[in-house]
Amino acid sequence: MSNWRNGITSLFSSWKLLLFILISLLMLFLISFQGYIISKQSTKKIEDQYYRTIVENMDSISVNLSNYLNYMDDFARALSNNPDLIQILQTKDEGDRRNKVEEQLQSFSEYYHLRLPVNIQVFDSGENVFAYPAINDAEGSRLVNTISGFPWFSHRIALDNNFLHWNVTSDFHDSSSSNVLYVSKNIIWNNESLGLLVIELNGAQIERMLTRVQINRANPIFIFSGDMQTLFHNEEIPQIIDKSDDSIRSVYKKVKDQNRDEGEADIRLAVGDYRLVYKRIAATPWTMVSLIPPYLLHADSVSIWRMTAVMAGISFLFIIVFFAILHAKVTTPVQRLSRIISESGNGAMSSDSYSYQGFKEIETLNVGIHQFLGKIQEQVQTIKHGESEKRQLELRVLQEQMRPHFWHNSLNSLRFLAVLHGDPTMAEAILSLTRMLDYTLRNTHVLYSTLEDEKDYAMSFIKFQEIRSMQKIRVELDMDKYSLSAHVPKFTIQPLVENAIVHGFASPSERESLIQIKSRIIGSDLVITITDNGKGIDPSEVPKLFEIGPRRSRSTPGGLSLVNLRQRFRLEYGEPYGVEIDGCLGEFTKVTVTIPYSTTEQQGEEGIIS
Repeated sequence: MSNWRNGITSLFSSWKLLLFILISLLMLFLISFQGYIISKQSTKKIEDQYYRTIVENMDSISVNLSNYLNYMDDFARALSNNPDLIQILQTKDEGDRRNKVEEQLQSFSEYYHLRLPVNIQVFDSGENVFAYPAINDAEGSRLVNTISGFPWFSHRIALDNNFLHWNVTSDFHDSSSSNVLYVSKNIIWNNESLGLLVIELNGAQIERMLTRVQINRANPIFIFSGDMQTLFHNEEIPQIIDKSDDSIRSVYKKVKDQNRDEGEADIRLAVGDYRLVYKRIAATPWTMVSLIPPYLLHADSVSIWRMTAVMAGISFLFIIVFFAILHAKVTTPVQRLSRIISESGNGAMSSDSYSYQGFKEIETLNVGIHQFLGKIQEQVQTIKHGESEKRQLELRVLQEQMRPHFWHNSLNSLRFLAVLHGDPTMAEAILSLTRMLDYTLRNTHVLYSTLEDEKDYAMSFIKFQEIRSMQKIRVELDMDKYSLSAHVPKFTIQPLVENAIVHGFASPSERESLIQIKSRIIGSDLVITITDNGKGIDPSEVPKLFEIGPRRSRSTPGGLSLVNLRQRFRLEYGEPYGVEIDGCLGEFTKVTVTIPYSTTEQQGEEGIIS
């Protein structure tokens, strides 16, 4: 129980980690919410697209049906007013009249290029039936019975004879087949009825047209009349829908109640809910109705919703697994290591190893921390051991500090004796040596000095060498005043001057010994050149001066000082800074030192100036 409490306390104490988890969960929620918005918008667009597709299809079919019916209207009016047909119907020869009427119907049909599945019949005043294609007597009787059943038939003479009658009922050829459309018109001559023209249009053509409107087999399409009777439907009606059911009439009633030419509505039938889309067919009292099951509209959107839910679930599971691994393999080990370091900072260092297997970086960190703490413990023991020795060394340091003063005071005494004995040369030599010793022993911990101090030290060394070797050395100084305040490593110029004297002027020469010291600030660099007119150097021998190996010893003139200076500058400043040598054998030797330009004010804590 205490472990759980400690874990919860640790979790809340690590508020940054908790904030990270909350932000991650918020991001997951935002991603899921974005998926929800996208899915919702996609669903709306899919439903709108389906609706537009259905409406466009219904518009197209409505136009086709209107054109189809108008075409038949024109055909019926033209045929009923055809003079040749009227003249034939007025003849009294029954046998000859049948053949002529049927030939006239055929020729007129061919003239109009009718490709539609139609049957053309004419009733004369004696109720004789003429037909193209030809029909038998039984079919003629069924046709008469069918037509006479229409409500307008008994009053057809009294009605407007220019009016066409549109009726839909079963096919007189086969009553079990689909409905057909009958277009009827009186044939009138001088206000006398010569007969009745009846054109039968096969309903299969209309059914095929309605089938093309469907978006799915489960989407039935109906055409109903103004008195809410089903006229036509698509070729295959779903079995769950009965076209004679009262629920279909409720659909027609809902459409009529809308009192609009087109629109949509939701409706509940006995077999389930449907989306109702309707459109009135122009120039007719007919209305086309499409019943769409909701799942058809949502089929694609359901897939999107399902995919969104699956992706959200996978993302959530991934986040849980990720945080579990993060907690077990990152958070807990880091907290453990942090606690070890915190305890070590308070002095309670522990050498107990912490076994961890997981991320290689944390494994390395774990091993490194324990090795580091082990080293610290060793250092602590070493420091404790060294403290006892430090007290003993302090006394020795005090004793050693007395020695520079002893030598300085001794040299000053010798210089005073030389002056008393009238030896100014010896006095001057001792003065130069005293200045050199003072520069060397003063602030021995100092690593840097100004270029001006370095120049003064080198001049004291040259003066001492002149007296020691009894050889006059002329020195030419060409040093930019701004460069004199530059910050340079201590003992930069003197070793190079010493090389010039010891190496360049070692052999006797008739020429006056000359050393030129020049300094300039070039860009951000300080460039110092020291040139002597001694024996010079062969350029091919220059690389050997910087060789480091067993052959290089202190007996080699200029060897160690040049190597040490070059390594010192390279370590301090890196490439391309350092020492370069140029010369000509028997003429001159030129040493160039290039280091970054820095003043005492710009130097940090390492730039301690003597």
